[in-house]
Amino acid sequence: MTGWRLHAVTFWLLLSIYIVQMEASVTATAVLNITDELGGYEKSSWLFTAYLLTYCGKEEPPQNIIWAKLSDITGRKPTLIITLLVFTVVSAACGASHTLAQLIMFRWVQGVGGGGTFALIQLIFFELVPPAKWPLYLTILTGVIAFSLVTGPLIGGTIALHKHWRWIFYINVPVGVVAIAGLLPMFPNRLWNEPASQDSKAIHTRLFLHGSLWRIDILGSMLLLGVTLLSSTGLQQAALGYAWTSPFVLPLLISAVPFTFAFFTWQWFITTRRANPEPVFPWRFCQSRICLGMILNTYLVGTGLMALIALFPQRFMTVNGLSPFHAALRTLPFGAMVPAGSSIASILMGKPQIPLCYIVLSGTIMQIIGTIFLARTPTDSYIHPSQYGFQILTGTGMGFLNAALILLVPYATEKRDLAVGTATISQFRILGGIIGIAIVTSVSTPYLRDHLQSILPQGLVQLLLSKTEAMGKLPSDVWEKVRAIFGEAYNLQMKVMIGFAVAQLPATALMWTNQVALPGHTHA
Repeated sequence: MTGWRLHAVTFWLLLSIYIVQMEASVTATAVLNITDELGGYEKSSWLFTAYLLTYCGKEEPPQNIIWAKLSDITGRKPTLIITLLVFTVVSAACGASHTLAQLIMFRWVQGVGGGGTFALIQLIFFELVPPAKWPLYLTILTGVIAFSLVTGPLIGGTIALHKHWRWIFYINVPVGVVAIAGLLPMFPNRLWNEPASQDSKAIHTRLFLHGSLWRIDILGSMLLLGVTLLSSTGLQQAALGYAWTSPFVLPLLISAVPFTFAFFTWQWFITTRRANPEPVFPWRFCQSRICLGMILNTYLVGTGLMALIALFPQRFMTVNGLSPFHAALRTLPFGAMVPAGSSIASILMGKPQIPLCYIVLSGTIMQIIGTIFLARTPTDSYIHPSQYGFQILTGTGMGFLNAALILLVPYATEKRDLAVGTATISQFRILGGIIGIAIVTSVSTPYLRDHLQSILPQGLVQLLLSKTEAMGKLPSDVWEKVRAIFGEAYNLQMKVMIGFAVAQLPATALMWTNQVALPGHTHA
């Protein structure tokens, strides 16, 4: 493909990846509106984690994910249309939900379609254009993904401002339909270099049996999902008020341990003893200190990134009394500086040839300083301008880390592991976000419950933890105390973020090397 047809297909693909990626952050500014209508504020973190769990579950190495394998057999086009259709239909179901439990369950299925779309489009861009154009197209792709991170809370805030939170999900329907309608006539039935372009039925059968089915690490994927699901659910149950030793929390957390052991044992076995299936996490990564440090840092950065995207808008709405839209605007310094920081880091690692590990260390230090001061934010209704400066510092630090860790992959992994290494970085960033949101919620919600009970009746406490709009009905003196308690709870969450940022220092030390520069450059 060349000319206008290539540009049209590129546009529809970018539009598709924009809407599925935006769903990871669009609910950040609408959480309060959703729970004010449906109830269950204390369970609101599931609105993020339910989508991310299945979204992440499909974002494995392109040659190993089930969606990619199906596209090897049936073709990229029909498989992509199916994933987009699932995402679009279930988005409508999310908007039509009558209870928070229904919405959470639909978010799970929505993540299946969204994650499949994300993974397939990344793969398609490598087949859509020749290698000489990969840098240009991948730059555009990552730019669109970063843009969705910034605009997601703004779009959610704008819609929630008018009390129509359901349109946060309904809006995906016309956009998804338009994308499907654009891809159906424009996208070729077969790309010339995709596996399914071979028309022989025998070849397809052999591809299915030998080139696809037996290469899928289904057991590894299920074990990894089990680790994430058990640990995050246990933490979420603790956030609902169950004691850490209760049968609703402790067994889940304990069960995650054998799942973790089984996952790494299986990855060791199929890496060292088997040719198939291909591991989702090659044991070679565990034998390289640079790989281990890189993955640990990615996990920790993802923990802070997703937690802060959810934390900042909610604080502005609850403590400062802002509307969802204005809360999203106040979060822009952070959201905009994450992609901007990545761009600055890429420039610094280019012609100046600054080693990647120096960039990682600089980003870590900026993140630590930013979170320390953000954790000391006053709990009064006045928005102190210094908050924006610390948002910029923290966002820039995370941007530095994101860029450096992605560019480190070709140096830290063997050539055969380049694809799996790149996908592992993306996967562990989202895994960190899932666990991070669960951890900060499990810390802050019990704090809120205990301190609110000291000044309010039990019934009113339960009402506030279900629908925060009840704060507006409190007497002014009581409202000031309640707002301060919410502010301290958010500061407590930020203190947890300090811990994750500090933990990046030993991870950076583990991966330290002075000999890493951008491709095409050398560094002594």
